[in-house]
Amino acid sequence: MPFAQIRGSVVSMTKHGHSHEGHFDAERVAAALEVEGQLASGLAAEAIALCADRFADQGRTVERVVDIGSGPGVDTARLAERFPSATVVAADGSTAMLARAEARAKRLGLADRVETCAVDLNGDLQIVGSCDLAWSAMAIHHAEDEVATLSRIRELVRPQGLVCLLERADPMAVRLADDLGRPGIWERLEEARSEWSERARPTLPGAPNAERYPSMLASAGLDVVASRTLTNTVTAPEDPATRKFLGAQLRATARNVADLADAADVEALVALVDASRDARWDGVTVTSSRKLFIAQPAAGQS
Repeated sequence: MPFAQIRGSVVSMTKHGHSHEGHFDAERVAAALEVEGQLASGLAAEAIALCADRFADQGRTVERVVDIGSGPGVDTARLAERFPSATVVAADGSTAMLARAEARAKRLGLADRVETCAVDLNGDLQIVGSCDLAWSAMAIHHAEDEVATLSRIRELVRPQGLVCLLERADPMAVRLADDLGRPGIWERLEEARSEWSERARPTLPGAPNAERYPSMLASAGLDVVASRTLTNTVTAPEDPATRKFLGAQLRATARNVADLADAADVEALVALVDASRDARWDGVTVTSSRKLFIAQPAAGQS
Protein backbone atom coordinates (compact mmCIF):
# COMPACT_ATOMS: atom_id res chain seq x y z
CA MET A 1 0.00 0.00 0.00
CA PRO A 2 1.45 3.44 -0.91
CA PHE A 3 2.50 5.43 2.13
CA ALA A 4 0.02 8.17 1.31
CA GLN A 5 -2.76 5.63 1.62
CA ILE A 6 -1.31 4.14 4.80
CA ARG A 7 -1.13 7.63 6.26
CA GLY A 8 -4.72 8.31 5.30
CA SER A 9 -6.13 5.17 6.87
CA VAL A 10 -4.14 5.48 10.07
CA VAL A 11 -4.49 9.19 10.61
CA SER A 12 -8.19 9.04 9.94
CA MET A 13 -8.47 6.72 12.93
CA THR A 14 -6.10 8.52 15.26
CA LYS A 15 -7.39 11.98 14.49
CA HIS A 16 -10.94 10.87 14.96
CA GLY A 17 -10.07 10.34 18.59
CA HIS A 18 -10.79 6.60 18.67
CA SER A 19 -8.59 4.16 20.52
CA HIS A 20 -7.39 2.06 17.61
CA GLU A 21 -3.68 2.18 18.28
CA GLY A 22 -3.60 -1.52 19.06
CA HIS A 23 -4.70 -2.32 15.50
CA PHE A 24 -1.62 -0.87 13.81
CA ASP A 25 1.97 -0.03 14.64
CA ALA A 26 1.43 3.47 16.01
CA GLU A 27 5.12 4.03 16.67
CA ARG A 28 6.07 3.03 13.11
CA VAL A 29 3.50 5.38 11.63
CA ALA A 30 4.48 8.22 13.98
CA ALA A 31 8.15 7.78 13.03
CA ALA A 32 7.29 7.86 9.32
CA LEU A 33 5.14 10.97 9.71
CA GLU A 34 7.95 12.65 11.61
CA VAL A 35 10.35 12.05 8.71
CA GLU A 36 7.76 13.21 6.20
CA GLY A 37 7.14 16.35 8.22
CA GLN A 38 10.84 17.12 8.40
CA LEU A 39 11.31 16.66 4.65
CA ALA A 40 8.38 18.99 3.99
CA SER A 41 9.26 21.47 6.73
CA GLY A 42 10.28 24.12 4.21
CA LEU A 43 6.67 24.31 3.06
CA ALA A 44 5.48 24.77 6.64
CA ALA A 45 8.12 27.42 7.23
CA GLU A 46 6.93 29.37 4.18
CA ALA A 47 3.30 29.17 5.27
CA ILE A 48 4.15 30.18 8.84
CA ALA A 49 6.15 33.15 7.56
CA LEU A 50 3.15 34.34 5.54
CA CYS A 51 0.98 34.16 8.65
CA ALA A 52 3.62 35.96 10.71
CA ASP A 53 3.79 38.74 8.12
CA ARG A 54 0.03 39.27 8.32
CA PHE A 55 0.17 39.51 12.10
CA ALA A 56 3.11 41.92 11.86
CA ASP A 57 1.21 44.11 9.41
CA GLN A 58 -1.59 44.32 11.99
CA GLY A 59 0.88 45.10 14.76
CA ARG A 60 -0.35 42.05 16.67
CA THR A 61 1.58 39.83 19.04
CA VAL A 62 0.70 36.15 18.70
CA GLU A 63 0.05 34.74 22.16
CA ARG A 64 -1.52 31.35 21.47
CA VAL A 65 -1.37 28.92 18.54
CA VAL A 66 -3.19 25.60 18.16
CA ASP A 67 -1.80 22.93 15.82
CA ILE A 68 -4.89 20.84 15.06
CA GLY A 69 -4.03 17.31 13.96
CA SER A 70 -0.43 17.94 14.97
CA GLY A 71 0.87 14.43 14.40
CA PRO A 72 4.37 14.07 15.86
CA GLY A 73 4.75 17.82 16.35
CA VAL A 74 7.16 18.85 13.60
CA ASP A 75 5.05 21.89 12.73
CA THR A 76 4.23 22.49 16.39
CA ALA A 77 7.90 23.08 17.14
CA ARG A 78 8.38 25.27 14.10
CA LEU A 79 5.39 27.39 15.13
CA ALA A 80 6.85 27.79 18.63
CA GLU A 81 10.18 28.85 17.16
CA ARG A 82 8.58 31.39 14.81
CA PHE A 83 6.27 32.87 17.49
CA PRO A 84 8.51 33.16 20.58
CA SER A 85 5.86 34.95 22.64
CA ALA A 86 3.25 32.25 22.05
CA THR A 87 2.11 29.10 23.77
CA VAL A 88 1.61 26.42 21.10
CA VAL A 89 -0.79 23.51 21.61
CA ALA A 90 -0.23 20.22 19.78
CA ALA A 91 -3.72 18.73 19.44
CA ASP A 92 -4.13 15.18 18.13
CA GLY A 93 -6.08 12.01 18.79
CA SER A 94 -3.06 9.69 19.03
CA THR A 95 -1.03 9.28 22.21
CA ALA A 96 1.95 8.10 20.14
CA MET A 97 1.87 11.33 18.11
CA LEU A 98 1.53 13.53 21.19
CA ALA A 99 4.39 11.73 22.95
CA ARG A 100 6.64 12.51 20.00
CA ALA A 101 5.46 16.12 19.97
CA GLU A 102 6.36 16.44 23.65
CA ALA A 103 9.76 14.82 23.12
CA ARG A 104 10.55 17.09 20.17
CA ALA A 105 9.62 20.21 22.12
CA LYS A 106 11.82 19.13 25.03
CA ARG A 107 14.72 18.28 22.72
CA LEU A 108 14.53 21.71 21.09
CA GLY A 109 14.22 23.61 24.38
CA LEU A 110 10.59 24.55 23.74
CA ALA A 111 8.88 22.48 26.44
CA ASP A 112 7.94 25.53 28.50
CA ARG A 113 5.80 26.88 25.65
CA VAL A 114 4.45 23.70 24.03
CA GLU A 115 1.40 21.92 25.41
CA THR A 116 -0.32 18.76 24.19
CA CYS A 117 -4.03 18.03 24.10
CA ALA A 118 -5.95 14.91 23.06
CA VAL A 119 -8.81 15.87 20.75
CA ASP A 120 -11.42 14.29 18.53
CA LEU A 121 -11.35 16.02 15.16
CA ASN A 122 -15.08 15.38 14.83
CA GLY A 123 -15.95 16.48 18.37
CA ASP A 124 -15.84 19.54 20.56
CA LEU A 125 -12.56 21.42 20.06
CA GLN A 126 -13.15 23.99 22.80
CA ILE A 127 -10.88 22.00 25.09
CA VAL A 128 -7.85 23.45 23.29
CA GLY A 129 -8.88 27.02 24.12
CA SER A 130 -9.02 30.18 22.07
CA CYS A 131 -6.10 31.12 19.83
CA ASP A 132 -4.68 33.78 17.56
CA LEU A 133 -3.68 31.20 14.93
CA ALA A 134 -5.34 27.87 14.24
CA TRP A 135 -2.94 25.78 12.14
CA SER A 136 -3.78 22.47 10.49
CA ALA A 137 -1.61 20.57 8.02
CA MET A 138 -2.80 17.45 6.19
CA ALA A 139 -5.49 16.77 8.79
CA ILE A 140 -8.86 18.37 8.05
CA HIS A 141 -9.58 16.09 5.11
CA HIS A 142 -9.81 13.22 7.61
CA ALA A 143 -12.83 14.82 9.30
CA GLU A 144 -16.20 13.20 8.74
CA ASP A 145 -17.68 16.63 7.97
CA GLU A 146 -14.98 19.09 6.99
CA VAL A 147 -17.23 22.15 7.05
CA ALA A 148 -18.45 21.30 10.55
CA THR A 149 -14.87 20.83 11.77
CA LEU A 150 -13.77 24.09 10.12
CA SER A 151 -16.71 25.84 11.80
CA ARG A 152 -15.56 24.56 15.19
CA ILE A 153 -12.04 25.73 14.41
CA ARG A 154 -13.35 29.17 13.46
CA GLU A 155 -15.01 29.41 16.88
CA LEU A 156 -11.56 29.05 18.49
CA VAL A 157 -10.05 31.98 16.64
CA ARG A 158 -9.87 35.33 18.41
CA PRO A 159 -10.88 38.57 16.63
CA GLN A 160 -8.38 39.38 13.88
CA GLY A 161 -7.00 35.85 14.17
CA LEU A 162 -6.14 33.46 11.34
CA VAL A 163 -6.79 29.91 10.25
CA CYS A 164 -4.04 28.33 8.14
CA LEU A 165 -4.54 25.05 6.25
CA LEU A 166 -1.99 23.02 4.33
CA GLU A 167 -3.49 20.24 2.23
CA ARG A 168 -2.34 17.80 -0.41
CA ALA A 169 -1.16 19.01 -3.81
CA ASP A 170 1.02 16.47 -5.67
CA PRO A 171 2.41 13.30 -4.06
CA MET A 172 5.96 13.41 -2.72
CA ALA A 173 8.57 12.71 -5.41
CA VAL A 174 11.89 10.99 -4.58
CA ARG A 175 14.84 11.06 -6.98
CA LEU A 176 18.42 9.79 -6.76
CA ALA A 177 21.46 11.29 -8.45
CA ASP A 178 22.45 7.81 -9.73
CA ASP A 179 20.71 6.86 -12.99
CA LEU A 180 21.01 3.14 -12.13
CA GLY A 181 22.67 2.53 -15.48
CA ARG A 182 19.56 3.73 -17.31
CA PRO A 183 19.93 7.37 -18.44
CA GLY A 184 16.71 9.32 -18.02
CA ILE A 185 15.18 6.75 -15.66
CA TRP A 186 13.99 9.30 -13.11
CA GLU A 187 12.28 11.44 -15.74
CA ARG A 188 10.51 8.38 -17.13
CA LEU A 189 9.48 7.15 -13.70
CA GLU A 190 8.21 10.60 -12.77
CA GLU A 191 6.12 10.73 -15.93
CA ALA A 192 4.62 7.34 -15.08
CA ARG A 193 4.08 8.35 -11.46
CA SER A 194 2.28 11.51 -12.57
CA GLU A 195 -0.01 9.42 -14.76
CA TRP A 196 -0.70 7.09 -11.84
CA SER A 197 -1.32 10.06 -9.55
CA GLU A 198 -3.97 11.50 -11.86
CA ARG A 199 -5.72 8.15 -12.07
CA ALA A 200 -5.52 7.58 -8.30
CA ARG A 201 -6.26 11.15 -7.22
CA PRO A 202 -9.92 10.49 -6.36
CA THR A 203 -8.81 7.82 -3.86
CA LEU A 204 -5.95 9.74 -2.21
CA PRO A 205 -6.89 11.30 1.16
CA GLY A 206 -7.56 14.99 0.69
CA ALA A 207 -6.65 15.19 -2.97
CA PRO A 208 -10.18 15.55 -4.35
CA ASN A 209 -11.03 18.21 -1.77
CA ALA A 210 -8.05 20.54 -2.16
CA GLU A 211 -9.80 22.60 -4.83
CA ARG A 212 -12.98 22.71 -2.74
CA TYR A 213 -11.47 24.26 0.36
CA PRO A 214 -12.24 27.89 -0.52
CA SER A 215 -15.96 27.08 -0.70
CA MET A 216 -15.79 24.90 2.41
CA LEU A 217 -14.01 27.65 4.33
CA ALA A 218 -16.66 30.13 3.22
CA SER A 219 -19.41 27.77 4.37
CA ALA A 220 -17.67 27.59 7.74
CA GLY A 221 -17.78 31.37 8.14
CA LEU A 222 -14.19 32.03 7.04
CA ASP A 223 -12.89 34.39 4.36
CA VAL A 224 -9.84 33.21 2.41
CA VAL A 225 -7.23 35.98 2.40
CA ALA A 226 -4.41 34.05 0.71
CA SER A 227 -4.08 30.83 -1.26
CA ARG A 228 -1.34 29.28 -3.34
CA THR A 229 0.49 26.06 -4.13
CA LEU A 230 3.80 25.64 -2.31
CA THR A 231 6.56 23.42 -3.69
CA ASN A 232 9.94 22.64 -2.16
CA THR A 233 12.84 20.35 -3.08
CA VAL A 234 15.42 19.30 -0.49
CA THR A 235 18.40 16.98 -0.33
CA ALA A 236 17.43 14.25 2.09
CA PRO A 237 19.57 13.62 5.18
CA GLU A 238 21.32 10.26 5.36
CA ASP A 239 20.07 9.03 8.73
CA PRO A 240 18.55 5.52 8.98
CA ALA A 241 14.99 6.74 9.65
CA THR A 242 14.98 8.87 6.51
CA ARG A 243 16.54 6.07 4.46
CA LYS A 244 13.81 3.69 5.64
CA PHE A 245 11.09 6.19 4.81
CA LEU A 246 12.46 6.91 1.35
CA GLY A 247 12.85 3.20 0.66
CA ALA A 248 9.14 2.79 1.41
CA GLN A 249 8.34 5.67 -0.92
CA LEU A 250 10.34 4.13 -3.76
CA ARG A 251 8.79 0.71 -3.18
CA ALA A 252 5.36 2.32 -3.44
CA THR A 253 6.42 4.04 -6.66
CA ALA A 254 7.57 0.73 -8.13
CA ARG A 255 4.21 -0.86 -7.27
CA ASN A 256 2.14 2.05 -8.50
CA VAL A 257 3.83 2.41 -11.90
CA ALA A 258 4.38 -1.29 -12.59
CA ASP A 259 1.82 -1.25 -15.41
CA LEU A 260 2.70 2.22 -16.66
CA ALA A 261 6.51 2.45 -16.75
CA ASP A 262 9.17 0.62 -18.73
CA ALA A 263 9.56 -2.79 -17.12
CA ALA A 264 13.36 -2.48 -17.06
CA ASP A 265 13.08 0.86 -15.23
CA VAL A 266 10.83 -0.69 -12.62
CA GLU A 267 13.16 -3.65 -12.25
CA ALA A 268 16.14 -1.31 -11.72
CA LEU A 269 14.19 0.64 -9.08
CA VAL A 270 13.20 -2.52 -7.21
CA ALA A 271 16.79 -3.77 -7.32
CA LEU A 272 18.01 -0.46 -5.90
CA VAL A 273 15.62 -0.55 -2.95
CA ASP A 274 16.30 -4.22 -2.23
CA ALA A 275 20.07 -3.75 -2.35
CA SER A 276 20.18 -0.40 -0.48
CA ARG A 277 23.76 0.17 -1.57
CA ASP A 278 25.05 3.29 0.16
CA ALA A 279 26.94 4.67 -2.84
CA ARG A 280 23.77 4.82 -4.89
CA TRP A 281 21.84 6.63 -2.17
CA ASP A 282 24.02 9.75 -2.16
CA GLY A 283 22.31 13.00 -3.12
CA VAL A 284 18.68 11.91 -2.82
CA THR A 285 16.29 14.80 -3.51
CA VAL A 286 12.71 14.97 -2.30
CA THR A 287 10.05 17.27 -3.74
CA SER A 288 6.95 18.03 -1.67
CA SER A 289 3.99 20.26 -2.46
CA ARG A 290 0.96 21.55 -0.58
CA LYS A 291 -2.09 23.70 -1.18
CA LEU A 292 -2.06 26.65 1.23
CA PHE A 293 -5.16 28.48 2.46
CA ILE A 294 -5.04 31.34 4.97
CA ALA A 295 -8.42 32.55 6.20
CA GLN A 296 -9.94 34.77 8.83
CA PRO A 297 -13.39 34.82 10.45
CA ALA A 298 -15.90 36.56 8.23
CA ALA A 299 -17.41 39.79 9.51
CA GLY A 300 -19.69 39.04 12.43
CA GLN A 301 -18.27 35.51 12.85
CA SER A 302 -15.37 36.08 15.25
